Amino acid sequence: MKSQKGRLFEAVNGVLLGLLALLMIFPFWNVLVTSLSSPHLVFEGQLLLWPKGWSTIAYETVFKNQQFIQTFKNTIFVTVIGTALSMLLTTTLAYPLSKKSVHGSTVMLFIAFFTMLFSGGIIPSYLLVKELHMLNTLWALIVPSALSVFNLMIMVSFFRSVPAELEESAKMDGCNDIGVLARIIVPISLPVIATLTLFYAVSKWNIFFQAVMYNSAVEKMTLQVLLRQILVQMTNEAVDAAMSGDTPRIGVSVKMAMIVIATVPILLIYPFLQKYFAKGTMIGSIKG
Repeated sequence: MKSQKGRLFEAVNGVLLGLLALLMIFPFWNVLVTSLSSPHLVFEGQLLLWPKGWSTIAYETVFKNQQFIQTFKNTIFVTVIGTALSMLLTTTLAYPLSKKSVHGSTVMLFIAFFTMLFSGGIIPSYLLVKELHMLNTLWALIVPSALSVFNLMIMVSFFRSVPAELEESAKMDGCNDIGVLARIIVPISLPVIATLTLFYAVSKWNIFFQAVMYNSAVEKMTLQVLLRQILVQMTNEAVDAAMSGDTPRIGVSVKMAMIVIATVPILLIYPFLQKYFAKGTMIGSIKG
């Protein structure tokens, strides 16, 4: 039986965590409510906790943009292909680097870590992409950022925690190193793989600076760049309308709709990886 102090602590703790959760959820809810409400009611500040004058005109304004479908496809391509390539490189590189018995693994791991501290900079990166003939291609958003050294370190740490007896048993049964990785290491590494997949996917989905720097072709534009252009366009139209005496009313709703469009697709991945995410983020936090 729990003591009275214990029950009181749990009650207070539950209330505080509940309030904290509401504080985190409310901004997202406010954005959604604003995007689905009538623009003139939004402009007049009549919203509180529920949409008023249900309207999808803000979403229609975004989806009617002729470039939206193409940029959405581009973003999906960069996210899916980029994440798959990144996970392939991270897994296949982390496995040999996690073996101290592999000659040069320590030196290679240090070289990889060194790139976290020092980099060539923006101009050398641009010149390299140019020499590789990847300018104005979607591959410029995938290949240069295909490997994250931070994620590599996490996976190396996890692989080193795997008992060596498992690999020895697999090799005694006739598995080579590739077979051990594919049949033994990867299946028991789902928590860290799911976690890093989420990290890579979010990074690829939200890519913006590289998309602006490497791509000038309209047909290769990504979602984040297009939404920024729509935002700038709506802002300029609002300024022109204000100077002409016509009060703009749809600008705020469109901005909120763009936030929802840019957030919801990648947010839908979380429920599928949730059961692995908590365990994966604990990798390296406990030392045996």
